[in-house]
Amino acid sequence: MESKLQKYITASESISREVNQFDIPNQIVQFVAERFSQIFKDKLHYAFIHPGANKIIASTAADSTIQTILPFFLNEKFIEEINRLDWSAIDTRGIRLVLRNAFNQDFDLDTPIVMIPRKKGTLITHFSGVWGASVLKRIDKEEIEFISTVCNAVELRLNSLLSHRSGGGTTADVPDSGGLKTVALDGEVKHFNAASKKDFFGSFLLNMMGETLSRTAVLFLSINENNTEYAPVASRGVQKKLIEKTHITNKNTFVHELVDNRMPLMVSELLILLRDIDIGILKKLEASVLVPLITKRGMMGILTLGERINMTPYTDKVLSTVQMLTKQMALNIENNNSLNFKYSLSRDLSPEVLDELTDHSEIKLEGEIKKVTVLIAGISRFSGIVEKLKPDKVINLLNNYHSGATKIVFKYGGMLDKFIGDRVVSVFGTPNMHYNDTERAVFTAVDMCRFIEDINEKGKTEGSIKINLCVGVSSGEVVSGNMGNVERIDYSVVGRAVDTAFQLERAARKGQILVTRKVYEEVRYLVDAESLGTLTEEATGRPVEIFEIRDLIPYRYISAIEKREPYIIGHFLNIARDVEMIGKKLGLSGKELTRLRLATMLMDVGRIGLPEGIFNKKGKLTSQEFEIVKSHAVRGADQVEKKLNLFREGVELVKHHHEFYDGTGYPEGLKGNEIPLWARIVCVVDSYQAMTENRPFRDPIEEEKAIEIIKEYRGKKYDPEIVDIYLNILNIRIKEKEIVEL
Repeated sequence: MESKLQKYITASESISREVNQFDIPNQIVQFVAERFSQIFKDKLHYAFIHPGANKIIASTAADSTIQTILPFFLNEKFIEEINRLDWSAIDTRGIRLVLRNAFNQDFDLDTPIVMIPRKKGTLITHFSGVWGASVLKRIDKEEIEFISTVCNAVELRLNSLLSHRSGGGTTADVPDSGGLKTVALDGEVKHFNAASKKDFFGSFLLNMMGETLSRTAVLFLSINENNTEYAPVASRGVQKKLIEKTHITNKNTFVHELVDNRMPLMVSELLILLRDIDIGILKKLEASVLVPLITKRGMMGILTLGERINMTPYTDKVLSTVQMLTKQMALNIENNNSLNFKYSLSRDLSPEVLDELTDHSEIKLEGEIKKVTVLIAGISRFSGIVEKLKPDKVINLLNNYHSGATKIVFKYGGMLDKFIGDRVVSVFGTPNMHYNDTERAVFTAVDMCRFIEDINEKGKTEGSIKINLCVGVSSGEVVSGNMGNVERIDYSVVGRAVDTAFQLERAARKGQILVTRKVYEEVRYLVDAESLGTLTEEATGRPVEIFEIRDLIPYRYISAIEKREPYIIGHFLNIARDVEMIGKKLGLSGKELTRLRLATMLMDVGRIGLPEGIFNKKGKLTSQEFEIVKSHAVRGADQVEKKLNLFREGVELVKHHHEFYDGTGYPEGLKGNEIPLWARIVCVVDSYQAMTENRPFRDPIEEEKAIEIIKEYRGKKYDPEIVDIYLNILNIRIKEKEIVEL
């Protein structure tokens, strides 16, 4: 028959896993209350209390007594008294005592309740509590530890969710830059703030020591994907100075033994195999037992336990319990990988890009070679500006510039690598990749310069100093991955492309955007540019031809539409990506594909100057409104032909991309092969992208449903050959996504 301890271990492991399936805090607290009620066979309620956010999330409407009590856990004086008493758990009598000490009053509280305080350093940051059932009146140590262990996992999930939620009136502590980051063997980032570190690791060690009666405990976690090195993340009973610089590697004999045996090992039984260096490490750790933390991908950590307090040997039963608890620990870490990984990049990537990273295990955080485009933008002669301004003005200037630049990088799907003084370092092509990362980088550079112009324009009326941007853009292969140590790890890139971008930024004059020939060749039909000769590459001594980007041809048109439709940039980029893929299948040349992308970016310029409400109208258009909509195709073709001198195929695309294969489209009712090829391609892709993208006036259609609609109109609205090619592309993309999600 299963013992009570084993029952609690199994239950806490199950709850720790299941709670990560929920994304709504209220659902989580309700689920936890139900599970506690099942386990204790009595009705229990659960609440999560966050004093810093002034929030209480409870599983049910509390009775009048509890409604009166719970708000005290948001009271600063009440919390100070609990902090002074330094209790690990507070029952009904304890709450009455705290109320008496803090407010010098007695309170009639009979409802059974147990509250678990959590600390960040020496300060309480939040509480978890259960109440309601009479079983809490006779609760023992094992049951309190079980409740505390479950609350640990629940709090991690809630804090992760709350720290990522935007809006909704709910806030929570967001892990700061001083938080602990480690990389497990699978390369996935684990990010815990100081409170989480204490709760998650420290409580685990305390629970382990309580179960085993060990004098000491130290936990090591892997700091690289290959599990060749482990660093200490928490300890109890051992002087920190002795272990903080201790690193265990795969060269240590006992590491090999743990990997091979995958179970707790007694140090005394390993002595004959150990070298002097191994014995020295284990002696420093006061280790008697070594326990591997095993996941499906290998050994992610090592737990060391010292001698038992009662000096008795470790029994098989105790070691079995140790093995179950470490298994639960490994499971808890794995269950929190996704959100913690996303947090580690949340400063560097937009929420939309983060959502694309559905399977971070595909991103090799330990280091890989990637083809990227690096953009570095700095304020011209910034040191001189610093000397002219007061410190607060300097900081305000930098903050405004950094904030605006970051938004622009995110808008085009780039990664913010770092700020270096006035410089903004951004990367396009990692951790996720787009087919047109170079184009996105150049769009970003032009947008940043326009942003600085806006700052200067606003500053005229305020008497602010004028600033100019210098931008360097380079593309090439780099090494990307997590760089740093166990206490501070950042995802970044290194390589010649980075060095060259820095060199270009330094060489740029006021307002200049300098790019390498490699960058220019990828965007030549999109830009107005001029060759400036060569620059000697500092890293290699080789000459590199550089170009100045003076303007982005479609920018002035797209930005005009973007002011009223913020989603439009992404829409055009998505269409350009897919039309190029179809064009390749149809055998278009490289030059034709580049021109096709440019014309696609300009396809809706005719909408400029037309009533904006018509294009985003909910419901059916009137006949008069539809005539206005139709006019944008002819207007656009006229503009790109007369003002841009666009090539013939581009003009035809802009004019005819709303023609349907059966002749029911506009503006001329062309049918079949009468419709120019490029226009037929864009017609299919534009329809699909419009259906599957979010719009202010409607929700997106699911991909599978949109595909069915495209199939339905194959040979009617859409060219059947192009539909077949595009559906094959989409089906491959969907299957790849399904494989990733598995």
